[in-house]
Amino acid sequence: MEKGKIRMLANLIELNKIEVRLSKKYYGGISPKFYLRDLNKETLVEIPVAETCEDDICVKYYFKNVHIDLTHHYEMVDNYGLSAILQYVRLSELDDFDELFYYDGKLGPLYQKEKTTFKVWAPTALEVMVKVGNEAYQMERKEKGVFEVTIQGDLDNQEYNYLIRHHKSFHETLDLYAYASNANSNSNIVIDVDKINEPLYLENLQHMKRKTEAIIYELSVRDFTMSKTINATHPGTFMSLVESGLVTPQGNKAGFDYLVDLGVTHVQIMPMYDFATVDELHPTVMYDWGYDPIQYNVPEGSYALDPQDGYSRVKECRHMVSTLHQKGLRVVMDVVYNHMYDYYTSAFERTVPGYYFRKNQYGEMSNGSWCGNDLESRHQMVRRYIKDMCLRWQKLYGVDGFRFDLMGIIDIETLNQVYDQASKIDDSFIMYGEGWNMPTAMDDHEKGMQDNHRKMLNIGFFNDYYRETLKGGSGDSALKDKGYFAGNMYNCEIGGECMKNTNRYSYVDQSINYVECHDNATTFDKFAISNGDEPLETRKKRQLMLNVALILSQGIPFIHCGQEFYRSKDGLGNTYNTLDHINAVNWSLVDENQEDIETLKQMIQLRKENGGFKYETIQEVNEYVSTNHFDYRILRYCVKQNKGKYQEIVAYFNPSYYDFEINDMDEYEVIYNDHESRTYLAPISMKIFGLKR
Repeated sequence: MEKGKIRMLANLIELNKIEVRLSKKYYGGISPKFYLRDLNKETLVEIPVAETCEDDICVKYYFKNVHIDLTHHYEMVDNYGLSAILQYVRLSELDDFDELFYYDGKLGPLYQKEKTTFKVWAPTALEVMVKVGNEAYQMERKEKGVFEVTIQGDLDNQEYNYLIRHHKSFHETLDLYAYASNANSNSNIVIDVDKINEPLYLENLQHMKRKTEAIIYELSVRDFTMSKTINATHPGTFMSLVESGLVTPQGNKAGFDYLVDLGVTHVQIMPMYDFATVDELHPTVMYDWGYDPIQYNVPEGSYALDPQDGYSRVKECRHMVSTLHQKGLRVVMDVVYNHMYDYYTSAFERTVPGYYFRKNQYGEMSNGSWCGNDLESRHQMVRRYIKDMCLRWQKLYGVDGFRFDLMGIIDIETLNQVYDQASKIDDSFIMYGEGWNMPTAMDDHEKGMQDNHRKMLNIGFFNDYYRETLKGGSGDSALKDKGYFAGNMYNCEIGGECMKNTNRYSYVDQSINYVECHDNATTFDKFAISNGDEPLETRKKRQLMLNVALILSQGIPFIHCGQEFYRSKDGLGNTYNTLDHINAVNWSLVDENQEDIETLKQMIQLRKENGGFKYETIQEVNEYVSTNHFDYRILRYCVKQNKGKYQEIVAYFNPSYYDFEINDMDEYEVIYNDHESRTYLAPISMKIFGLKR
């Protein structure tokens, strides 16, 4: 109750218990009698006060064993005729709210050519209407707080919104289960889902016997084709991401053709659901990575050819996935089920206030995301929503994996259920995320963080220890810090342990090995600071060595787009809202670094052809993989295998300024050699050998 403004508030706080608050500035907060007015029956009956209490602002009155029909509207009236609408919003605070109102039926627009049924779960609402075009239709309250109405006629491609009343006035809001939207999330659009039928070519995807067969490549829809160094037909869109025939200034493959040629198995696409801070009608004016969700349920409109057309974003997003599948590439979707862009105006808060967002023990908004709110994934209808949307993206759009942003804000049970649901449909499905311990209002033992890896054996985690050990500091304040491949020889021994990956997770395949992603400075920019006293070519040699080690390490390798051709963001780290001149991929770098790109392609092929790089268990790695060092400078990494071209593969890495003589490889074939001599390991160089069967 705000001081001096509201005289009376009435809330249903249990199904048969009412709380009334009277301001002390109004008759001292004292009323000898209260009445309940049923606005549907037009009755007015006195109800006795069961108990009272007070604070500095108001007197609180409680009424027990009151029969309330949630399909009716009521007012509480005091002794002096002052009335207040009886609100239901605080029912969501009940411990048994989920038990009382959990609903497992269909929600959203259920389209048929002759009619459309709209269903929205809003158990604390007094009244709900759906506005289609310029006409509003009253919805009827059904079981479990679902409001429903069927409208006759063909509503295909019609705009609609819900109007929901919790107090005196209606608030317009989006449909959490809608399939489509117009530009800038102003309205949802009814579509015929049966028209979204382009084949997904799942049969073109090779079955993964092991998760470690994955080689992941992260990119942004916008960044991938926005640069003028390639002349994409529709830069920064779903359609141009899979546009064939794009070339660099010197005629080398670029864009989609380059991606296919690289040899990776999975493309992780940064957020492609509908996000908030890019004007979809003027997409190049502002920029954002997309970690500011507004609608999890529809694709982003700035990536569509026509954001006003309900079908455009939906069909084009599916086409993108379909085309990637045709080339045998699986798609991982970057999902952000940890917070919303603006909780107060979100469809979550406007539909069921106070339910979807986590609060601490004092009733304050949890802010573990540092974005002002955290989703409360433990609530049953929130968990159901996350699972429903993940299922939609898997079945309607064909995605083959999820990367969870700030996974430590989501509870373990929800994450495991999402994986179980997805893997029953596709046993090659992969799921991983950022397993940081986020300061959300949830006990640590419940958090989807990497310290709880034993409770999430099918889920992977970004291995920041691997990153920091082998590359060095990644945050803006730590860019001067060197890892092993940047020349920090103190990390030589533990660098080998990182490549084996047996000391952090329950299974080796839980480790997502990465040294660079969209966050923080690129490796090229980081080395310009940590190794700024070295020539450019030396820094490139270090980065190439780091990339090769990444591909050959045990676990799942993850590559950020452009990492292999020394992509720069002008030294900037968090470029989430920096414009295209910084974030767009500069494809001319492909022309400048063809030889190093070919080396990485060779290593990718080597990994794919040899099972020794794809062990899943710690037991396998301990039996078949070994590392040792020479004088804490040179790292020797050895992999044995039962099948494949080679019995044994040995890699030597020397990121130091010392040379080294290799004298035990006479029987081995040279797989990779960056120096003329077979036995001489020059400073800052590497060699790879294989022992044939």
